[in-house]
Formats: sequence, structure tokens, C-alpha cells
Amino acid sequence: MVLTHRTRLLCALALMLLAATPLLASEEAAADPGWAPAIAKFINFAILASVVVYFGRSPIADYLRTRSTTIRKDLVDSKTLRAEAEQQLAAVRQRLSVLPGELADMKRRGEEELATEKVRLAEATAHERQRLIDQTRREIELQSRLARRTLVEHGVELSISLARTRIQEDITPDDQARLIDRYASSTPAVRA
Repeated sequence: MVLTHRTRLLCALALMLLAATPLLASEEAAADPGWAPAIAKFINFAILASVVVYFGRSPIADYLRTRSTTIRKDLVDSKTLRAEAEQQLAAVRQRLSVLPGELADMKRRGEEELATEKVRLAEATAHERQRLIDQTRREIELQSRLARRTLVEHGVELSISLARTRIQEDITPDDQARLIDRYASSTPAVRA
């Protein structure tokens, strides 16, 4: 509410007049106890009401109009906010109502994934165990073959060593000559 300089001046004059009028009325009332004091009070009230209506009509009307518009706007805004809040609340309630099903579904999927993972781990473990068993068998077979070969070689070496020792001990120079003659006589037949 904006007051001009002229409006302020007139308001100040009206207030001074109103302040002086009761004083005059009270002096008259003390002197004359009739209708005069009541009429003076009525005139004071009429002047006050006229001044208030004349100077306050426009600013008060503007204020009331602005206030009315503001209140209507606030009511519309609050109605809109309430509708939005109710929609959000309904959405939250709807999500909350679906939540137990989603939780059950997630739990079921988790259990299925856990069971699948257990099966996969069991298969992987069995496959790895079989691979290790096969690898160990191959290594055992290889070591066994190497041990047999080493044993056979050792047996051959022992046999040769034993035969050499027996030959050196048992064969005399006459036996050697006879063996050479027998070999020589059998060799030409082979050549032919």
C-alpha cells in the first residue's frame, strides 16, 4: 500500500481534527448535559468514518483485492501441491505393495543362481579332479616305463657282466680256438 505525499498530509490533518474534536465535545458535555454531547460524538464518528472511507477506500480495496488474489493463488497452489503429494503417495504405496513380490522374486533368483553356481562348481571340481587323476596316471605310467626300462637295462648289464665273467673264467684257450673254427666253417655257408 503506497501513500502519496498529498494522501499523507490529508491523513495527518484528519487525525489532528479527530484528536481535537473529542476535546471540544468533552468540554461541551461538561457545560451542557443534554443531547449535545451525543451529537458531538456522532459527528466525530461520522467525520472519522468519512475520512477513513475517503482515504482508505482505494488502498484498502487494493490491499483486499491483492490479498484475495494471493489467497486464491495460494489455495490453487496448495490444491495442486496436495494433488501431486497424493499422486506421489499413491506411487509410493504402489511400489511398496509390489516390493514383497520383488523381494521374493529376488530371493528366488538368488537361490537359483546359488544352486546353479553350486552345480557349476561341483562340475568344475569333478572335471579338475578327473584331469588331475588322468595326469597322475600318465605320470605313473611314464615313471613305470622308465623304471622298467632302467630295470631291463640294468638286468642286461648284469647278464652281460655275468656272462663275461663266466666266459673269462670257464673258457680255455682251446675252447676259444674251437669256437673260432666252428664260426669260420659256418660263415661261408651264410655268405653263399
